[in-house]
This record gives sequence, structure tokens and C-alpha cells, in this order.
Amino acid sequence: MKPVLWMKSSCTTCRNAKAELLELGIEVVVRDFFKTPLNAGELELLLPDDPAPMLGARSPRYKELGLAGRKVSKAEAIELMVLDNNLLKRPILVHPRRTVIGFDPAAYKALKD
Repeated sequence: MKPVLWMKSSCTTCRNAKAELLELGIEVVVRDFFKTPLNAGELELLLPDDPAPMLGARSPRYKELGLAGRKVSKAEAIELMVLDNNLLKRPILVHPRRTVIGFDPAAYKALKD
């Protein structure tokens, strides 16, 4: 299975992550979830039972909804993310060895070892 990089093409951090993976020789399938939003089934598979690490806390919508400091269930996170993909932290690398949330060059490099 080829790794998948879930990203937003207009996001500088996402583009940096993609470039870093390319430089490391890690080939990925890119999925721009703003051009093709994730559906509830995809989010169900992608999110852990505790979705907190995958919530984009810097998103204006996150703040508007008052999610800071609140325990959000997986079901509620999926419902909110289907309505607004900006609530999903990005980029997300789904690699056969592990899932990396956010741009983490050290974690990417460890996938090569």
C-alpha cells in the first residue's frame, strides 16, 4: 500500500511536508481533502478513538465552536469535520508503518530507517 498524504494544496505547511517526503524518497498519493472532502466513512477509519490530536486547534472554526478544553467524542468530531474539513489538523501522512499528524520531519525520516 502506498502512503497517503492528506493535505490542503493551498497550505504552506502541507506543501512543505510534501516536499520533505519527496526529498526523503517517500512516494505518496496526495489527497487534497479540500477539493474532495472526506466523508464520514473515511473519517471513521482515519480518526483514533480520541480525536483530540487530529483537531485543528488553530482553525477559526475550532475557536468559534468553543472546542478548546472540551472533550470531543469521535462521533461528534466526525460530524463536525464532515461539515467543515478545516477542523481536521493537517497534513496527515497515513503510512503502513504509522500515521503522522502534522508536519513532522523527524517522524518522516524515521519511516525511511
